[in-house]
Amino acid sequence: MRYIFFLAILIPYVCFASADIRERYVNAVEDFSTCGVALMPWGANAWQYDEAERPYVEQAKINQSKMESEIDEKFYTEANLQKLFVDLIDNFYKETSELTAQLKKLPSDDHDLIWGRLFNLEKEAVFVREKLASDFRLHAEIIRMCSSG
Repeated sequence: MRYIFFLAILIPYVCFASADIRERYVNAVEDFSTCGVALMPWGANAWQYDEAERPYVEQAKINQSKMESEIDEKFYTEANLQKLFVDLIDNFYKETSELTAQLKKLPSDDHDLIWGRLFNLEKEAVFVREKLASDFRLHAEIIRMCSSG
């Protein structure tokens, strides 16, 4: 009887624990997403955008020159934007390292659920890229927010 009682408590806990890990990881990516998108073009040589993102990257570089000349020439430099991107990525990896280690222990079905949720986030990121590409002042504001956040 104790064994059945123990299993009745343990099994839901394990299921909810994996759901919690999945949710926490997706939330971490979601929190990272807007800043990651805004700073994406300055991802350094080791990072490469994919072909679908090329128009955004090209427009973002144009936005950067407008940000420098019209808003703040000392802040919106190539070097500073690249540093912000690297710091953002480093911070994301530090904050999610424990979660990532736990995710590796989950079954592949859980990974499929995570990828499905992340795919939905990418749909939103496409929309954000379009907004940032079309409005360099909004793009500048988001980058400034990311640097202080």
